[in-house]
Amino acid sequence: MAKLCCGVDFGTSNSSVAVSENGAVRVLDIDHLNDSPKSLPSLLYMSSEGETIVGRAAANAFIERNVDREVILQQVDLGIDIEGYVASEPDKSDGYRPPEDGGRLREAVRAHATVEVNSPGRLFQSIKSSLRFKDFKGTEVFGQLYQIEELTAMILKPIKEAVDALAGEPVERAVFGRPVHFSMRPGEDDVAEERLRRAAELVGFKDVTFFFEPVAACVEYAIATDRKQRLMVVDIGGGTCDICVMEFGGAHGAAERLAESRILGVAGVPIAGDAIDKEMIRAKVFPCLGSKSRYGPSKLPMPQHIYNAIIDWQNLYKLNTEEIINWLIATEVSSTQPEAIRSLRTLIQRNYGYPVVRKVESAKKLLSTEWEANLEIHKEAIQISEKLGRTEFTHIIEPTLDDMFASIDEAEQVAGVKSEDIDCVLTTGGTSLIPAVRRMLATRFGAEKLLHRDTFTSVATGLAVVSQYA
Repeated sequence: MAKLCCGVDFGTSNSSVAVSENGAVRVLDIDHLNDSPKSLPSLLYMSSEGETIVGRAAANAFIERNVDREVILQQVDLGIDIEGYVASEPDKSDGYRPPEDGGRLREAVRAHATVEVNSPGRLFQSIKSSLRFKDFKGTEVFGQLYQIEELTAMILKPIKEAVDALAGEPVERAVFGRPVHFSMRPGEDDVAEERLRRAAELVGFKDVTFFFEPVAACVEYAIATDRKQRLMVVDIGGGTCDICVMEFGGAHGAAERLAESRILGVAGVPIAGDAIDKEMIRAKVFPCLGSKSRYGPSKLPMPQHIYNAIIDWQNLYKLNTEEIINWLIATEVSSTQPEAIRSLRTLIQRNYGYPVVRKVESAKKLLSTEWEANLEIHKEAIQISEKLGRTEFTHIIEPTLDDMFASIDEAEQVAGVKSEDIDCVLTTGGTSLIPAVRRMLATRFGAEKLLHRDTFTSVATGLAVVSQYA
């Protein structure tokens, strides 16, 4: 059994791992293609030939192989019959008395599904956010059924390999981070944790302990000092916003500091950076694709379900049917914004959903350091050139920020403290860098109390420290 202690932060957008040996903590490089090799984008690409690619290489493979190609759909007989009802035109005579079932006839209806027959591969992202859904047990990928635990394990595999390589033997014990709430619905939280445990076991971790991610971020900072203090962690990543209020005594040394620490309160919501990206797409991209246009003699509004599929870009190909494309061509002629409808059709036909999402995410990140960002998307008929300033950006995401900041109120209430009782506010996670978030925190606690920890590794580092005593 390896003596090395391990902490794993499996995130919605990015994952990291740290190890502790003889009291020294080290964050491992796990993706040399990523901007930060110590952070692994939580992405999985599975090719039609059975190849699996993880991390930044997965995103690169999807863009290279899937974008700007012809999509061919086909109706597939699922080989099962389901019960359906068939109703005829009712008798409208005065003497007609319909039966209680409304005159519906039960018939067996053959089940069919629309599938893409020439897809070179599928990209999975934000798998962590799907762990909580009881009914989503898995998905079929090129004829083979994969459980969600198996998909998660594929992303965890390079993390496990990096730890084993350092230890020189298989490492079986690990402390995994988890959000305060995977879900706000009863039962779903336990489902998500058990699925993550099973995924960890599939890659070889036999002894798995779970620890709240914001508490781990608290530990990462607090053990480096011997001051008595009351800390709050605001951890806002891609999928969750987590808050922790924790008190540390004045002891010196990690073991003593942890022994004299108390968790006063935790709170959180499964809302964070991904939700902000979606709001940006609705506000800035949808109008450029004709979401506010009208069409036909009656000037009907565009059906919004088409635009919602852009956000769920992994299923965008389902719109690329002959029926929908022909409808868009006809709609373009009578539309008040024909060029925008043509852009929408191009987006669907050429499978540009993922590149659009990445452009929006890049603009969001730029606004953390700049006052204005340009959202530029130029692909064939798609000619989007939008400016987005911080003020407008803040207005767009204000409802999402309100939901996240309600967690601070809850954490303080649970802890029995007020904002002025907090000595230091530690922020971590990429979304905590958004200026509107920083400004709201500074207004509430005072700018001098804010201290940002490493966006991608602070939680993993804290988990590695905890793993020494778990």
